[in-house]
Amino acid sequence: MSDLTDATPIDAQSETEFLKVTDNQDGTERRIAYKKSSGQNSPGILFIAGFMSCKDANKPTALHSFCQKQGIPFVRFDATALGETEGPIELKDARFSHWLQDAEEVLVHLTEGPQLVIGSSMGGWIASCLAKRYPEKICGLLLLAPSINFSEYYVQRLRKNAPPELLEVLEKGESFEYNDPKYGPYPLSLRVFQEMVPYELPLEEDGGYPVQCPVRIIHGTEDTYSPYMNSLKLLTGFETKDVQLTYIKGTGHHLDDPDSLEMIYKTILSMMSILQSKL
Repeated sequence: MSDLTDATPIDAQSETEFLKVTDNQDGTERRIAYKKSSGQNSPGILFIAGFMSCKDANKPTALHSFCQKQGIPFVRFDATALGETEGPIELKDARFSHWLQDAEEVLVHLTEGPQLVIGSSMGGWIASCLAKRYPEKICGLLLLAPSINFSEYYVQRLRKNAPPELLEVLEKGESFEYNDPKYGPYPLSLRVFQEMVPYELPLEEDGGYPVQCPVRIIHGTEDTYSPYMNSLKLLTGFETKDVQLTYIKGTGHHLDDPDSLEMIYKTILSMMSILQSKL
């Protein structure tokens, strides 16, 4: 094992701060909790967590420490209704549109200069949306077990596995408490997935989605949340020809074990070298 995984503890400068966001649909305000550190290297890194995950999970915490050690500016945040973020929206009412706006506000207001955006799970979907909107700002994407266009997959999964009494609750549009083995209990409904549909990416046509920056994808073959074969669609669906996909045999979805983290660290350093030559 190399010393890449020997990341130093995060400095005191990375205490939680808050970014005020005005909801672009109803005008209410929320405060997005984030942690940020500076560095002399460019590009900086913005980390976008996955569905129901937060900034203080194992992976973003480890990546933040690694980036501080390498002198790379780093930002991670809690999306609406998650972690330390504050506001009137309860978790049962949080939607993809809220989480996409959160990431957009953080990118625009909390990062300086070009960014390598790391998207984990659903964060990979959000990162891809931002790469289309801000091609001048996002110079690279690192997608970790990306979960993109998964709404129908989970709707069918819920309908197939739900007992009759729970299915009735779901079909009414109400939420139920789902106990996730990784994140614990949280409210879930069909609506949260159905409202993702307008944000789906056109990946069926070769080069159909206009991401033009370098893209690296890491996915474990034992992923039970996001089937690893789905990442193959990104090789052809993204417009850029600079896409590389790495599978880690026998690894699950979260990619926060030492071997997976080392692979991520090496990929970050490789991408930093490539991106710096283009800046």
